[in-house]
Amino acid sequence: MALVSPTRTADPTANEPLLAYTLTTSPDPLKASPENPQAPEERGELHIVGSRHSGTPADVQWIRVKVPAGPMSPDLASDLAKVTPRISLSGWTARLDAAAKEFVFSPSAGHAPIGPDTGFTIQLSEIPVNRKVGTSPITITESSRTGSSAFQSRTVAFNVGKFPADFYLRNLICTPLVINNGGDVTLTWERSANATYELLYGDTNLDVTKDTTKRITNVKSDTTFYLRGTTGDASNPVVRILSAQVSVLKPDLEIGNLVVHGTTQLHGAAQLNGATSTKNLTVAGTANLTGATTTKDLTVNTANTLHVRTIEGSGSYGSLAIGGRLTLSTEGREVNVLSKFTVAGTTALNGATTTKNVTVDPGANGYLWLKTGRLDTAAGTNLNAFGTVGIFKNSSQTLHSNYIRHGFRETTYRANGDGFLTLALTCLYYTSNNGWRELNAYFTANATTAGVTRGISVPQVQFNGSRKASSQMSVPVAKGGTVKVSLDNTPISGGVGDGFFSVYWTPLGGGPNLALATAAEIAEHEEQNGSDRAEVPETFTSDAPVAPETEPSAR
Repeated sequence: MALVSPTRTADPTANEPLLAYTLTTSPDPLKASPENPQAPEERGELHIVGSRHSGTPADVQWIRVKVPAGPMSPDLASDLAKVTPRISLSGWTARLDAAAKEFVFSPSAGHAPIGPDTGFTIQLSEIPVNRKVGTSPITITESSRTGSSAFQSRTVAFNVGKFPADFYLRNLICTPLVINNGGDVTLTWERSANATYELLYGDTNLDVTKDTTKRITNVKSDTTFYLRGTTGDASNPVVRILSAQVSVLKPDLEIGNLVVHGTTQLHGAAQLNGATSTKNLTVAGTANLTGATTTKDLTVNTANTLHVRTIEGSGSYGSLAIGGRLTLSTEGREVNVLSKFTVAGTTALNGATTTKNVTVDPGANGYLWLKTGRLDTAAGTNLNAFGTVGIFKNSSQTLHSNYIRHGFRETTYRANGDGFLTLALTCLYYTSNNGWRELNAYFTANATTAGVTRGISVPQVQFNGSRKASSQMSVPVAKGGTVKVSLDNTPISGGVGDGFFSVYWTPLGGGPNLALATAAEIAEHEEQNGSDRAEVPETFTSDAPVAPETEPSAR
């Protein structure tokens, strides 16, 4: 148990004393004299201990102790002339300045040094305590200086209570004195009935006026308990405060700023609400970092979880390396990447994913693989393919694949389901002149569907020894529609050329294949497209290929 009174107050407009002072009373607490004027007065003492805490001595001209005197509640003594003053410093004298109601203590010389080794005591004994309960201000003023500076008056005050004769508050005991984190303690005390009492700790203020014991549960950190008793007139009450403390093993800590220059290990739950700087932070339990946290290395054990509300970094800040799994466990959380986002391994998108642009590296290993599900485009959007489009659902059907040496060929197909018709052309035979392949034939192919004609061509002109000229195209055909395929190999005068063609049908959604159209279907198609020429279905004929020259010939 410790006593927390009399309380010290300081005037913010006054200079702080160069000496440190403490004040105690005897008895403790002081008792007000009986209200009956015929009864003898209570006697009390004030003990003031002064010292110099700095290593540099202070020069002191005098020390004055002001004691309020009179019959009122704020007055301490009824008559200062009955008080006996003393000071322990050799060569100093004590006297009463009755007009100022002050006791003056001064050295025989003009001033005297008081250093860190010069402690002293001022004693005011045989004080006749007046008959009113209340609090009295005791003011201590010194005239002091350091070095050769001018002397200044410096003041500090203490509040001393005068309690009723039957008041008592004592023996505040905390049991046990040391507990585990989250343990309980029991507080007991002795008190009189003529006062109100409060138990204060942390942010808690309990009214215990009717109690002499209190059990406090779930104590997680070192705690000081204060028991405050208040009595007397409400306009000038007297307060007595006792304190007791409990120590907690492995306590929870709540601090302002924490700067750690070494390794910090958190084996339990850690909540950092303010700015925290650490070199290495190892979390074996749960860590909640709700304020600005700067760390060089953050290690979370495999069996534990790091919950992060926001991750931000810019400029010269380091990178965030995750060796395990990064999970946004709450629906609606977002990951916003304003710079380059690189995934070196497999990425699984199991939910709805929205992005503005997705670019796949066009290198040899770059591709976008849709393993299951489907690829949808919204209304009004485009699906653009600047390279080859490969569709492998149920593979592709080869309709025709043959040679065509010269002339015009044409046929019409009916689509029993949606799909793509693909035409592929390759030139096989060339003549040459001094190592150059000349333009001897012009190989063309057209596909007409839904009134739109698309075409490709392969001119027979290339360098000697280069690859064969080829070209291909794909056209979409809707279910129930027809597509007319035309092939033409027109040699230039005096030249020859041989070509190879292939016609493929790739159904969409595993639907039916393409079939040759009937005469009636072709007639209906021609009529719908503004032609009165009906054509009998025709298959492509085969011309035997001309053997290519083994050596270039000159003409």
